[in-house]
Amino acid sequence: MNIPRDRQIFEDMKEGYYETDLSGNVTYVNSITCKIACRSSEEMLKTKFTEYTTRATARRLYTTFNKAFVTGIPQRIEYEIILKDNSRRVIDNSVSILKDSSGNLVGFCGLISDITKRKRLEEQLRENREQFESLFENANELIITTDAYGYIKRLNKKVEEISGYSRRELVGQSILMIAHPDDRSTYIDFWKRILEGQTPRFEIKAVSRQGKEFYLLASGSAIKKKRKIVEVQYNAQEISELILAQQTIEDLKNYLSSVFESSPNLVICLDRSGKVVMANPITERIFQVPVSSIIGQEISGLSPQMASLEKLIQDVQTERSPQFLHEQTLSQKSPRFFDISIYPLMNPAHGGVVFTAVDITEKKNMELQLIHAQKMETIGELAGGVAHDFNNILTGLSGNISMLKYTKDATKQQHYIQTLENITDRARDLIQQMLVFTKRHEGRPSHIPIKEVLHDVLDMTSKSFPKHIRMEITGDSREHIVFLDRTHLTQVFLNLVVNAKDAIGNKQDGTISIDISSFVADKNSKRQYLLGSLGKYVKIDIRDNGCGMNDEILSKVFNPFFTTKQKGTVKGTGLGLSIAYNIVKNAGGSIHVQSEEGRGTIFSVLIPVSGQKHASLSPDDRIKHSLSKQSARILIVDDEDMLREIGKEMLNLLGHSVETVSNGRECIEVLSKDSKRFDLVILDMIMPDLDGYHTLQEMQKQNITTKVIISSGYSFEHEQGDILANPLIIAKLNKPFNMKELSEVLEDALS
Repeated sequence: MNIPRDRQIFEDMKEGYYETDLSGNVTYVNSITCKIACRSSEEMLKTKFTEYTTRATARRLYTTFNKAFVTGIPQRIEYEIILKDNSRRVIDNSVSILKDSSGNLVGFCGLISDITKRKRLEEQLRENREQFESLFENANELIITTDAYGYIKRLNKKVEEISGYSRRELVGQSILMIAHPDDRSTYIDFWKRILEGQTPRFEIKAVSRQGKEFYLLASGSAIKKKRKIVEVQYNAQEISELILAQQTIEDLKNYLSSVFESSPNLVICLDRSGKVVMANPITERIFQVPVSSIIGQEISGLSPQMASLEKLIQDVQTERSPQFLHEQTLSQKSPRFFDISIYPLMNPAHGGVVFTAVDITEKKNMELQLIHAQKMETIGELAGGVAHDFNNILTGLSGNISMLKYTKDATKQQHYIQTLENITDRARDLIQQMLVFTKRHEGRPSHIPIKEVLHDVLDMTSKSFPKHIRMEITGDSREHIVFLDRTHLTQVFLNLVVNAKDAIGNKQDGTISIDISSFVADKNSKRQYLLGSLGKYVKIDIRDNGCGMNDEILSKVFNPFFTTKQKGTVKGTGLGLSIAYNIVKNAGGSIHVQSEEGRGTIFSVLIPVSGQKHASLSPDDRIKHSLSKQSARILIVDDEDMLREIGKEMLNLLGHSVETVSNGRECIEVLSKDSKRFDLVILDMIMPDLDGYHTLQEMQKQNITTKVIISSGYSFEHEQGDILANPLIIAKLNKPFNMKELSEVLEDALS
């Protein structure tokens, strides 16, 4: 290009313009060039461009200028210049050769632009693109871009990792390539919604190159250009583990629900406020109300028994401590017994308690049967002594009757009569002991003195035990009252005393000593003796000098059905000590045993002291000497001629008017004719034809209101439960009875 004479045109340019000689020395710069270089024109003239940059850049400049010189073709170069303050700018330099008017090459000229901002923007765009590509590639989710028709254009590494396909295999293929056959229609529906402008979110099932199924939570959106869809982007997270966890939770929930629903035990869950949130079907059977009707209700509305437990449930909730109850009834509609557990839910966020009840009715009935069976075993062992005692009683009766028959002396006759009364009292006490011991019931605890029970046991056993065994009661003389069923307590000590007798066997000078002492349980002794609570106990040590036991037998002595008794065909049931242990344990006590083979055994029984005083009356307080002053009309109903006759004579002597019949049918006949004819009926319960139970029922049917005293030679616990609640019954008269007892019962009945 030729050098213009008027350089004003260069000054008006918006780009920098420069000229150099062939050596590279600046010969002209316009103001824009000066502005870009941050130097004046004077500073720049006679300098070289290489002076404003690094050596490496200077070499590049030389090469560029040289190429323009050699080829004559304009060259372009971008490079950094260094300003006076050491800051840098990027310029775009276009280099051309410069000729004079004669066409001779005289130097170089060119245009300069400051592209610093553009370069920075380009660098930022490059960095952003690299970041995007890195995020796209390394995203922890699957990213697939397709065209509008669903053919894959791009994908990230996660897609390759999960699907098992390479990029080369997938690009250009339909996205349905990874779709599970069962979910192809879902993929198509997903794609259609995206084309409609929606941003759907789907759970879809996919399949890998190896055929492995996996689940995705996918979303998608369309990318448009001039309102035309050019790409569709799919983002998906693999949720296979989440789906598996959900399925596991659902399976576990169904399993627990099945266990809850199928449980034979009552299970009720209560929230923090005491409202029912869950109840299993057994609840409906026990309380006879639909489960749905009790959800959200308070547990107290189920029955009075459940209402009585409300305070205990609140305590469990407050104190976060479980409670257990034994042998409870839950509803008047269900006469069954349950062991109850109430325990808090440990999650503090939800709170609440779980109420469970295990039906122990059959177990309880079985225990009663086992207890009764073991009592029969003990009775069998005592039978010989009882028979011997009865023979002695019969001998005494026969002898005194004979002497009374042949003696004319009035004083001796009175003596024989008194002796006969004493003998009959002895016979009655013996029978009463047998009846009390053989009662078959679940136990009615009462406050009873230990020493009284122990003396009864010794009385019962002394007649049947060999004479070479001596028995004695020693120790504390104070009265110790315990709260237990008398029959059960008698059975405990009978079992232990009979075992002691068996351990002594034929050994001469055998001794069974029963020592009574007070015992106070502290924390250590409570743990040592496995007691139910701290406090006062009575300790009864039953010691024998028999054969003793070795360690192997000692470890099994309380096991059910374990026995060492084997004599021919006669064998113990092995239940005695097991039952004794359970009776005492249920009363809050314990039984412990010490034994040394060849030396003897000590059974220690600890029972809580009740703290109640025993209402003991003297014989004089119990017997009323005065005969009834009120004359009554009485009907005796008994199938025994002898009892009707003696009963009539005794009542006549007491001043009453008496008639007799031999069975229940005759009784109904007489009363139905005139029910006001008699003030009282003395009714035997065991009779042929129509017994006492059915006679009472018939009296009620016919609206006969005559009051009844029931009489029986059995313990009244054998009678059916509903008969004792009959409103016609005003008293009970046990056989055998004497004049004083008959008088006492009549006086109470007639008053």
